[in-house]
Amino acid sequence: MRGIEPEEYGLSIHFDKGEPGLLASLVEQVVELLDPDDLARRQHTARSAAKDSGEDPFPQDPFARWEADFSAEVGGSVDDPNAGLDLDDPVVRRIFPDAYPDDPAASHDFRRFTQTQQRDQKVTDAQVVLADLAVTGRKGVCHVEAESVTAWLKTLTAVRLALAARLGIVDETSASEVAELPEDDPRSWVYELYQWTAWVQECLLGTL
Repeated sequence: MRGIEPEEYGLSIHFDKGEPGLLASLVEQVVELLDPDDLARRQHTARSAAKDSGEDPFPQDPFARWEADFSAEVGGSVDDPNAGLDLDDPVVRRIFPDAYPDDPAASHDFRRFTQTQQRDQKVTDAQVVLADLAVTGRKGVCHVEAESVTAWLKTLTAVRLALAARLGIVDETSASEVAELPEDDPRSWVYELYQWTAWVQECLLGTL
């Protein structure tokens, strides 16, 4: 990424070639965990809108399989009709931490009354980011309106939490261990993404 510049009504992100598609792929995978049906509808709409340009706004990237490669074995279910989430998935647990880990009944009630709203807001924020990325210009410039910046920051946080969960980063010690992985370890590629998304987020905050 070549930097972020303030504009009269927001800011512009100057991506390098391939970066908009890469970021879109990561955001899509988070959305898929939260609302698979919504992702399918949004992809269809975005690709239909881009048909005349002859370009796919969300091209395949070399990290598109990171979730499958680093997913822990998932099993079981949670009896929570409003959640609609697999709380056995480490990414979901990281994005939606247990508010009352020592009180299952209170935790159940908290999720029952808040989970749907939280999930819908995260999906809505992610849709804002994906919509902005879908119209990134040929020179890699993505314009973000002022009212959309918060959605970008929140979505980047969700992506980083997802990557951290897949990498097993829970504290400074585990982060240091992952940072020392050899280049031929596939997890080192995901760690580079983790670092890159952190830098994008820091640049956004710095521009603000």
